[in-house]
Amino acid sequence: MSTSITAGPFIKAMRFVGDLDDEFYHDERQRDVWNEASAIGFQLFAWTSLISAAVLPWVAGTTGAWIGLGILVVSTLINFATAGYSAARGVNLYTASKLVRVRAIVVGVLFAVGYVSVLMTLQPGVYSQASSWAGGLVGAIVGGGAVGAVIWYMRKRNARFENEEIDGS
Repeated sequence: MSTSITAGPFIKAMRFVGDLDDEFYHDERQRDVWNEASAIGFQLFAWTSLISAAVLPWVAGTTGAWIGLGILVVSTLINFATAGYSAARGVNLYTASKLVRVRAIVVGVLFAVGYVSVLMTLQPGVYSQASSWAGGLVGAIVGGGAVGAVIWYMRKRNARFENEEIDGS
């Protein structure tokens, strides 16, 4: 399975991680089934990681908070690498799929609970005042609004480009 896009260092590294040049991928059905199985495995790992990261600070204290933070950071980086690979291959997750759905909201809540749990466990004095919670809430609303605005802009821009391609064809 060869890439039609010039493979830079990131693409080459991700292809190595995924072992995408193995002869196993030459059979289309095997590749499709394995890609589905890999997606299921990735999602299962993501869900269990997020749930663990959200629960660990409460059940294992400071040690659990540090482990939870590590899980959250690694999970976040893996999600960015996955979306980055997809975007580098010409598929933008944020414009190609519906992001506001129950599943995405649950994942967002788990990330938020995990990060807040870690912060509350590692820095309990900071989050004991109402002003800290109010600042965090305002920051979350503004940050979420900014992310929503960027996604909306990207979708609108990509729709415009697609319309220009259709009209120009």
